[in-house]
Amino acid sequence: MIPKKILYCSDFSENSERAAQLALSFASAFGSDLLIVNVINTRFLRHPALIDLPVYGEALDTVEKTAQERLDEVGEKFRREVPTTKTFSRVGIPGEEIVKLAEQESADLIIMGTHGRTGLSHLLVGSTAETVVRRASCPVLTVRSR
Repeated sequence: MIPKKILYCSDFSENSERAAQLALSFASAFGSDLLIVNVINTRFLRHPALIDLPVYGEALDTVEKTAQERLDEVGEKFRREVPTTKTFSRVGIPGEEIVKLAEQESADLIIMGTHGRTGLSHLLVGSTAETVVRRASCPVLTVRSR
């Protein structure tokens, strides 16, 4: 299977940088379109105690604006090697938003980093990669941190 569309998920961390290099290599080698998504995680941002704060709207706007600027930078960099690169910014629960976008854009492959959390950390925070692997209708390649 040669993927026509590769969805790379970025949280702008060092860990996702390894996945970025792999996504770029695959897209270049296969002549695939490259889709880059960043999801602003609202799991904690939408807590009732925070929503009622007077500065909540401004803070969320700032987070969204900063994320979009970083996403634009990443997209620009990737377009030098893969001209058909598109970027997407989403707000929500990352695993759910990634799976939705993969369906909407008919992605053939999802490439994403994983932090390798275990134990209590995994239980409390959950795993975006695990959610995507379980729910996506296309293959998912996870890249673990070193």
